[in-house]
Amino acid sequence: MRRIEHFLVLVWLLMAGLTVFATVIIVDTGLMHDLLINDRSYVSAILLAMYVVGAGHSLYRSWLLSSELKHITRAEQTLATAGDKPLRLVEASIATAAGAVLPAGFLTAYVHDIVRTRATTHGAQAEAGASGDLLEAYAARMRGEHEFGWFMIDLMLKVGFVGTLIGFIWMLSSVSKQSVIDAASMQQILKDMSYGMSIALNTTLTSLVTATLLSAPYYLLNRGLDELLECTVRLTQVEILPRLDRAA
Repeated sequence: MRRIEHFLVLVWLLMAGLTVFATVIIVDTGLMHDLLINDRSYVSAILLAMYVVGAGHSLYRSWLLSSELKHITRAEQTLATAGDKPLRLVEASIATAAGAVLPAGFLTAYVHDIVRTRATTHGAQAEAGASGDLLEAYAARMRGEHEFGWFMIDLMLKVGFVGTLIGFIWMLSSVSKQSVIDAASMQQILKDMSYGMSIALNTTLTSLVTATLLSAPYYLLNRGLDELLECTVRLTQVEILPRLDRAA
């Protein structure tokens, strides 16, 4: 089945468009102004800034992973066009008998490392173990780039919890600051308590919403990485290595 080029980027843009649309509505109704002005702890502003950073990183990773998936698709098309003819290694690339070159990227780098590994290992079991370890190393490197996003999501939830505690501390301190509670001071106490409660609820809501919105693109990135690894293993073991062995 033919993949849609840069599918991950297109989905990211779709989610970003919906987020911007919702943000415009929130700003137009004045809720964003109330959120930022009334929150003297600045936790909500910090959470929004963290979301922008995480969204930018997810866009960058989506573009890179989409490019690798596009290279996989081009490689599949090139191999299908070449038929069952042998392949050969040309410096840092892989070429067909007709001279067509597979796109440089994750797949070709993995194949070259597999070929170098096979030259130093002996036996089918040792070769399979080395190939599995190499694939795990490649997968760990790619997943390590995505860990930043999940770290940001976890940190946003914790920062929101800190904002909740600040709101409750603010609310309770309004009572402890009053040495005598009477009808005159009760109005100020209730005002401070409601203000502290609004800080607690606003920061909690902001952390939950931003963390949820940010988790969607990173979930898609993990799914895209699984597809990349699956296609890389299939093409390497079924299409590329047997043809290289015949050429050798």
